[in-house]
Amino acid sequence: MSSTSSSPPTASMGSPSASSVPPKREHPQENSLGETLGAAKQRTAAPPPSSAAAVSAPQTKQLRRTCPYLGTIKRHLLDFDFEKVCCICLSNQHVYACLVCARYFQGRGKNTYAYMHALQEQHYVYLNLKDCRVYCLPENYEVKDASLDDIIYNLHPTYSTEDVAQLSTRIIYGKALDGADYIPGCVGLNNLKRTDFCNAIIQSLCAVIPLRNWLLLLDLSHVQNYDPVLQTLGELMRKIFNARNFKGIVSPHEFLQAVGVASKKKFRIGEQADPLQFFCWLMARVHQSAKHKKVNSNVVNDCFQGEVEVRTTTAEGEATGQPPSVSRIPFLFLTLDLPQAPIFKDSLDRNMIPHIPIFDLLQKFNGEQIQETTPGTLKRYSLWRLPKYLVLHVKRFSKNNFYVEKNPTIVTFPVKHLDLRDYVHEDAPMELNPVTKYDLVANICHQGKPHDGQYKVHVLHAPTNEWFEIEDLRVTQVLPQFVALSESYVQVYQRQDVAPDGSIDQAAVEAALQELQKKEAKSAMVDDDEDIFAADSENEEEEGSETEGTKEEIETKEEPSN
Repeated sequence: MSSTSSSPPTASMGSPSASSVPPKREHPQENSLGETLGAAKQRTAAPPPSSAAAVSAPQTKQLRRTCPYLGTIKRHLLDFDFEKVCCICLSNQHVYACLVCARYFQGRGKNTYAYMHALQEQHYVYLNLKDCRVYCLPENYEVKDASLDDIIYNLHPTYSTEDVAQLSTRIIYGKALDGADYIPGCVGLNNLKRTDFCNAIIQSLCAVIPLRNWLLLLDLSHVQNYDPVLQTLGELMRKIFNARNFKGIVSPHEFLQAVGVASKKKFRIGEQADPLQFFCWLMARVHQSAKHKKVNSNVVNDCFQGEVEVRTTTAEGEATGQPPSVSRIPFLFLTLDLPQAPIFKDSLDRNMIPHIPIFDLLQKFNGEQIQETTPGTLKRYSLWRLPKYLVLHVKRFSKNNFYVEKNPTIVTFPVKHLDLRDYVHEDAPMELNPVTKYDLVANICHQGKPHDGQYKVHVLHAPTNEWFEIEDLRVTQVLPQFVALSESYVQVYQRQDVAPDGSIDQAAVEAALQELQKKEAKSAMVDDDEDIFAADSENEEEEGSETEGTKEEIETKEEPSN
């Protein structure tokens, strides 16, 4: 499926023909449309004034329940994913969408761009992109009609707490205006030129239940000077889960425009970027914006933050016998280092692609493996507190003096029941990590060369428990076995005690604690049996040595003396 519509073009400023004038409408205390058109011909020579008085919306003359021009609305052209600015002056103040041609214009009063567009093109129905009110121009009366509810909902989808709580359990299917079927939450995102890194991260965040629910219910209408990145991210998330979408796809144009400004063009349209770096920047931005006193949320740390214990020693410290320094560092993701790829080819002159289990890479955090971070500095890592959502970064790219290299090693991993108990520090309290098993919910892959490649993502649709491969606008169902054989770059695992509504499942926690206690009791019994067996063996050895000594004494006594 291709992209829906391009950026809104500049409106024509020519005068309409006489044959295109619609039938005359009678309204009290107002001029007829023919008289208004005649007066407008004298004003088209001069451009619309840019004064604030002319741009600002005038007081609505009349509220009407019916409008004879609602039949001219073309829903298949409407696209509210673009940045909400006037297509002529690029202003973001008092912007209205023409519901006939889907272009954006500023103002509603006389001599404004929307007013002139209504006179010249005979497009009479307009939607305020901020307060969702519909007006008929140039007569300037507000229209209230139930048939407009679907348009208003597509501009600003809203969700109740009950709707959000059932997203992970209720199966919902949507149908676009062209008849295409889609699954809300697994819709394609338009690639606006090398923005696949952003699409992959957004699709992965849709699988993080607490963050997703928070964004769907986020209301910034009462917040002054809110962050446009947070606002557009919430709008994008609500459109992705919209079951009444006109197109069945979503464009992240408005969100990426806000990201480009906020990141000072570090992440922008037309330039490839690293998904992990974008994830870190976006989560830091959301965390900072959520600290606002009227928002007051710590959702990012609640989802992704864990703690790792680091034991650092130096060559001088080892020589002098100094104990290692111990520190606990919070993290949002863990980096897994791949071994060097083979440089030799096989007998058929083909490059060999090695495979390595993810458990071999996780040995970095067993508390025993030594990592030399800098010359003379040795560190040992172990996990102290596990997060609800574990983000793993497979380090595939490395820079040398000339170019960026990609390691093609395939990492094999379990889709379900990834157990990290062996990598948790033995002194960590059991209450911090009652559940240590994780299930995969998102897997970002890189295909192609380092500079010309593209990112795609595998996401788990929780209501159906099915996997989907999403590559921009292309959404296809895949088997879990196919997910485990991809060139993973970033993985998102969900802890098994996270309930479908994003809360902690206490029953799962208690079951995990009971299972852990049983294992510890069984291990203690095995240790006791080993101790008893070792003691019996020692006694048998002692008895055997005493018996041998007695036999030697008897044999010595029985030997005849010469």
